Amino acid sequence: MSLHRADPLDHPDVRNASGIAFVAGYAASVGLMAIALMVTLRHEMSYVRFVIAVAILGGLALLAQAVLMFRLDLSGGQRWKTISLLLVVPLFVLSIGLTGWMFHTLYPRTMLDFMQVQGSGM
Repeated sequence: MSLHRADPLDHPDVRNASGIAFVAGYAASVGLMAIALMVTLRHEMSYVRFVIAVAILGGLALLAQAVLMFRLDLSGGQRWKTISLLLVVPLFVLSIGLTGWMFHTLYPRTMLDFMQVQGSGM
């Protein structure tokens, strides 16, 4: 058995990390999500504008995390990580959208109409 002892601090991803960039990415994403929460709580926009605003704020938060926290860019070393992130984002949006649609239409699809039940003499 080999006694190879690799130092985790020598890993290129760890060496590329920056504490200041990590804190900046975290602060930016928390700030953008707080703005999205305020937009959600105020109910001042039409539904379409609300969805667009929250999607833009969420996208900006994701971009801040990818660039500042994870240091993703279009360089040769980061290319496949960036491509994998870009391919996962539509799946994430679809899963959240389908879950929201499912819960939005859950009651009409699963519950009996109260007037129907009352009118049948039950």
